[in-house]
Amino acid sequence: MPTLESLTNARINAAEKARKATAALVRDLQNAGYTAVIDWTIGAIDTDGGKIKYTASNLSKVQGLYRVFAAFQAKFKGTMLGSVLDWTGEIIGLNNDYFESFAAPAETVAETARRLTLQRWGYNTGANSIIPGGYFESLFSNQQAAQKIAQLVNQAIIQKMPLKDFQKTFKQVFVGKPGDGMLERYWSTNSFDLFQRIDRTANLVYADKLGLNHAIYSGTLEEDSRPFCVTRVNKVFSRPEISKWSDLNFQGKPKIGYDPFVDCGGFNCRHHLSWISDGVAFHLRPELKK
Repeated sequence: MPTLESLTNARINAAEKARKATAALVRDLQNAGYTAVIDWTIGAIDTDGGKIKYTASNLSKVQGLYRVFAAFQAKFKGTMLGSVLDWTGEIIGLNNDYFESFAAPAETVAETARRLTLQRWGYNTGANSIIPGGYFESLFSNQQAAQKIAQLVNQAIIQKMPLKDFQKTFKQVFVGKPGDGMLERYWSTNSFDLFQRIDRTANLVYADKLGLNHAIYSGTLEEDSRPFCVTRVNKVFSRPEISKWSDLNFQGKPKIGYDPFVDCGGFNCRHHLSWISDGVAFHLRPELKK
């Protein structure tokens, strides 16, 4: 029978795998976005002797680029949202396995955990749609990219840039080195710790429904682990103790909206709160029973 530790590690590993897999998917989609823009440029922009012509006609055509990129973004959103939902389902399933090892939650708890977890991050499971103004909507809306691309095309027109040079320059800016592309930077900035926070949210929803009041600050330490995490890792804490972390100042803590139950050690924290029964908590930390 799997141990509580192995079930916890399965959740932690899944969150990290999800982070890496979605980052790789963004890289692939980014290449598709580059191709879409270049194909449009070759087909729509007038050239003379291989150089982009500086004409009012060419400048007026740039507006059409927004429609091309909007179509790409719609595909990007659908693909990335599907990936996020798939990984969320796997993480919530692993959370269910974790709690079944000692609490046997009813099937309705798993359904509630999925609904409330996704709702918190901006997805309505009943309507199968992104919630307007929610986190997911902002994550998948990148108007800055479209504006930057249009600006680059306009500059190429004004400078009468050779089409081959534009392709090279645009690829450097839009695709770049792994992890440094335009869409990759936006994704990494705005999706920071997404799957870690999804796991923490799901685990908290289960804990709320099962009436659990203590959690282990789970995970391992790295060379760059913050003092906040070093002093807490693999230790047991009560809900009131966790709540008080909001009053602390520490490196990596979000300046706005920090939630200790979901954000733990702040930006790039890879630790997770794993909720446990009172019996396990009192065994691991007897003074809590007093």
